[in-house]
Amino acid sequence: MFSECIMSDEIVLPRRMTTLGEALVPLERNLRSSLDASVATTAPVGSMIEIAKEHFDKLQSVVHRLSDRVDGLMSDIISKDDASDSDVYRAVGRFESVLDELQSGYRDVRRLAARGDDIEARDLLAGVYRHALKEIHVWIMDVISVMADPAAALRARGLPTSGNIELPLTLTMTSAPQLQGLKTWIQRKANSSWSGSSKRPGFGFWGTLGALWLGWEIGEHLFGGHHHCDDHRNDV
Repeated sequence: MFSECIMSDEIVLPRRMTTLGEALVPLERNLRSSLDASVATTAPVGSMIEIAKEHFDKLQSVVHRLSDRVDGLMSDIISKDDASDSDVYRAVGRFESVLDELQSGYRDVRRLAARGDDIEARDLLAGVYRHALKEIHVWIMDVISVMADPAAALRARGLPTSGNIELPLTLTMTSAPQLQGLKTWIQRKANSSWSGSSKRPGFGFWGTLGALWLGWEIGEHLFGGHHHCDDHRNDV
């Protein structure tokens, strides 16, 4: 937990943080476009049960690596006073590469030329991807807005702009509401297709996910070491 004693609404960000906000802008635009884009259904469909399992395995892997990339933005940029512009763009690039995998999976699912009951499963699976991408999109916009105008961000959250300041920038990943419907669909199909078999597709991480919090609290890092009060600062 980080805090800073400051007696003014004027907050001067260090360059590495303003650069982070600028570097995230193209990612935000690309992600927004991906969420809004139409996709032609051209990909053939085999077993939707196996397709769903494959994508759940992919989602699990991507989200765990996403956690590492979010942590990297903190350790490589926010907490590193001497981070250069190149350091910032490299860290953002590593984050973007994982995000691209998530967007690619979303496009692949939406392209499936499903028929009959498979349409329901395809749309539910796409909804799971979309839910995760929208949560990430909101977080990216939040980080951009904080880096662009931290004082306004503090006021918007009802937080003080003086004294000991703590500002959370937390990416919260939660289970998609479509997940239960997809599990029900798969169980129904599995029971009819694999009667008497113990083989069942697993959901692993995504089957039990309640909420995963990724991110950081920033306070002293907002101000680049500059504060304007007579009292000594205490970090907790």
